[in-house]
Amino acid sequence: MDNQSFFIFSKARSQTSKTYCYVKNPYPCYRPPKENVKPPRIIHAIRRAARDNLPSKHPIWRSSPRYHAITHTLLGNQRAMNAHRARAIDAIMECLAAHVNIVTGKVYMSLAQISDACGLTTYNLEGKPCYSRTSRAINEHLEALGAVLCDRIWDNTTGSYIPNIIWVTQLFFVLIGYEYGKYLAAQKQQLSWENQKIREAGEEPITLTEARRRAKTEHVRRAFECRTQKLARSKQHRRARKIEAMDERKARGSILQDLIKIYRKEELGAMGYNELNRIITQRYYAMCKLASAIPGTG
Repeated sequence: MDNQSFFIFSKARSQTSKTYCYVKNPYPCYRPPKENVKPPRIIHAIRRAARDNLPSKHPIWRSSPRYHAITHTLLGNQRAMNAHRARAIDAIMECLAAHVNIVTGKVYMSLAQISDACGLTTYNLEGKPCYSRTSRAINEHLEALGAVLCDRIWDNTTGSYIPNIIWVTQLFFVLIGYEYGKYLAAQKQQLSWENQKIREAGEEPITLTEARRRAKTEHVRRAFECRTQKLARSKQHRRARKIEAMDERKARGSILQDLIKIYRKEELGAMGYNELNRIITQRYYAMCKLASAIPGTG
């Protein structure tokens, strides 16, 4: 094969490999949700360390054992980290560093938010998002190594887990090349400031353990509150679609029955026919508008 033929063959093979790249975004990069927000100096320093030191290249990946994220059993056959997974981990680590709470070590980003911020989210033909690339990078590598810990809490109402609580560990700072002693000093100082505010409010100061417990409790409370609102919106949307499918006269009668459940007879009588008819008409058109909207966007 002469030089010209070899050059043409190499170029064709290079173009073919680019065409058949199996990931949507081969070069993920963390982009802050709010570009103009200036973080505290300690957070800026931690994020810069994660960005500059490339955590996926740390030698500990080749020497430290890994454990299953849920069963905590030792993983005998360690899965190799290819270039795409390494880039995903570097972007994710920078994102975690930018959103970690100095006192508790809790990351104030959900899996979906991390995936979106790093450009790792993919979508199917129906437009439904998929976060599996981020999930695998966190569970099969970062959590398996011990750089992060994830709390998984089951929700019996929906039959699924609430968004994981992600905590960073000491190993996290080893991977990003940030001195752990500096983090501990900043953690102690920040907790002292928070305790000062707590004392001014007339309460007893808290420990790190109590701060983490409160952070976990608040996370669970907000997650369940969000799910309750989502279920209520879904229920309302289904009701709106039923109203829209009815004949208008029948639909108005159904809305009237709903109002009877909400208001007492005396209140309905005080409204008068015109006011009651106005409310029914208003609700009818509002329900029709809601029925035509995409679920989850209203």
